[in-house]
Amino acid sequence: MAGANGTKQARQEQRKRPVTAAQARRNEEIRMRLLRAAGKVIGKYGYAGCSIARVTSLARVAHGTFYLHFSSQQDLFDSVLPTLGASMLHIIGQAIHNPKDIMDLEQRAFMTNLNYLVENPYMFRVLTEAELYAPAAFEKHMDAMIAGYTRSLKRSRSLQHIANFSDEELETIASMLIGARTYLVMRYGLEKQAVKSLPAEKIEVYLKFVAHGLTNHFFKT
Repeated sequence: MAGANGTKQARQEQRKRPVTAAQARRNEEIRMRLLRAAGKVIGKYGYAGCSIARVTSLARVAHGTFYLHFSSQQDLFDSVLPTLGASMLHIIGQAIHNPKDIMDLEQRAFMTNLNYLVENPYMFRVLTEAELYAPAAFEKHMDAMIAGYTRSLKRSRSLQHIANFSDEELETIASMLIGARTYLVMRYGLEKQAVKSLPAEKIEVYLKFVAHGLTNHFFKT
């Protein structure tokens, strides 16, 4: 109890002191180190094996420092996916500017997403296990993914790259395509909880399916 009280007191004292710009940058750097370390620990051991001790050891910070940035293990869990996921979505967003057509858009988005998962192999497990261990974070991340994908589809609609689906239909399509990508990776690109490159023919089938489905509005009369 004495250690916990000491940590709590240190947090309270830290909040009372004015924070300089340099200290703020340092605090954010340490926080991000802890989050990235947590992502890697989750990738190896899952959320169930992601202890504070493992995270602080990998991040090379003192155990007590953890509590200056997160109130608990669950607070960390609730922050990992939204933070690391936002970085992934930002990179995907940068990759899809000014597409030539829907095939170009989908290929860029899918390959950028896939390459990110290959380069950051812990990320897939961070995402897929979050639904159980950090449901609020999982919902927040999924909302961000679907919203971004829907905006992209709306731009394609305005450029007449796809058929004239309604806004509601495009949100549904975004949810469906995210699910399709996820299960393609699970079926053909997962090895020991890490993502590897998908076979080229699987990617081609996905892109053909998406292109034909979005450019031919079969169900409109």
